Amino acid sequence: MSLGKRKIGRRVAGVGVAVALMVLGLAAPAMADSAVTAVAPTSGPADCVVAITGTGFRTFPDGSNTLTFVGPVAGAGDDVDVASGDWFSISDTEIWAPVPVLAVGTSYTVVLTQPSGTNTAGGTFLSTGLVGGAAGGCAPTIASFTPTCSSAGVVVTITGTNLLDASNLTGTNSGGDVSFQDTTPPGLTTASQPVPDLSEPTSLSAIVPSNVADGPILVETDVDANPATAGVQGVFSTTSFLTPPPDCVPVGPVTHARSVTLSLRKHLIARGAVSVGDDFAECAASVPVKIQRRVSGAWRTVGSTTTTDTGAYKKRIRDRAGKYRARATGVSLGDPVTDICSVATSPARRHTH
Repeated sequence: MSLGKRKIGRRVAGVGVAVALMVLGLAAPAMADSAVTAVAPTSGPADCVVAITGTGFRTFPDGSNTLTFVGPVAGAGDDVDVASGDWFSISDTEIWAPVPVLAVGTSYTVVLTQPSGTNTAGGTFLSTGLVGGAAGGCAPTIASFTPTCSSAGVVVTITGTNLLDASNLTGTNSGGDVSFQDTTPPGLTTASQPVPDLSEPTSLSAIVPSNVADGPILVETDVDANPATAGVQGVFSTTSFLTPPPDCVPVGPVTHARSVTLSLRKHLIARGAVSVGDDFAECAASVPVKIQRRVSGAWRTVGSTTTTDTGAYKKRIRDRAGKYRARATGVSLGDPVTDICSVATSPARRHTH
């Protein structure tokens, strides 16, 4: 369902409730007033996407509220509304909105007006001009990205600031465009549908496209401008995204080396413990252990048990003379797998009656 249809649906539902209350002779419930407390960034050109914070933003549907950038002089006629379909509340405490065309060098206050006429103002924004003009504090930045090495199809998460694109606010994608270096032909290839973190516009995730090559990542928040210009238009990462092989080893599961001991007591009890070289406790606790006996040149399992939380085990087996060993089977942890517990085999021990 489109954003516009969702707004219409919420508006119709609200009207329906009000009519029902009037028919029943009941008073409509009191609605809490919203409150605007801050705007970030605090300066930039038109189409800079700002995050407006406060409370009560979902008391009424977005379409029934009015969002206005109010000039410093009351009644001067320089107040500018943001079109109702261009902004939306992503939560009760945050609104994303593109900056309208404002007077250059003028500081505006953001005002949210409710259907009752109640309004609240907070935060200030300094206009630096039209799209492609002085970036102000609205220029996107890339602080880091992870993973730093991978191949096509992997999700890369970029952390920075001002990573939203005004042209995408009313669609399914609110993030700026993300591009990787391309091998065919050399240049840039754009990832499909970068997705921002809905809690704050400081994180952007994108799927690595095919034919990706080593090089910096580009985030553009205004694709019509020159992507090589550091400003509202776009920014390159200061480090390169690498592709395997041979430039790097992709991030994968961590393998934990283990060892296992075995001692034999008469009548016959096998006991010992599994330990992990890097003290990764999950690879010692509840580990399957097999007790094996050498028969006709091969090792055959004569008993199985599981370690305790501390890695210890004990197992009574049939009392026979011969060579014995303990074997801790390999274990994979996580989904997808994040850790691998290695196979471990004890030195052989001879048992006599």
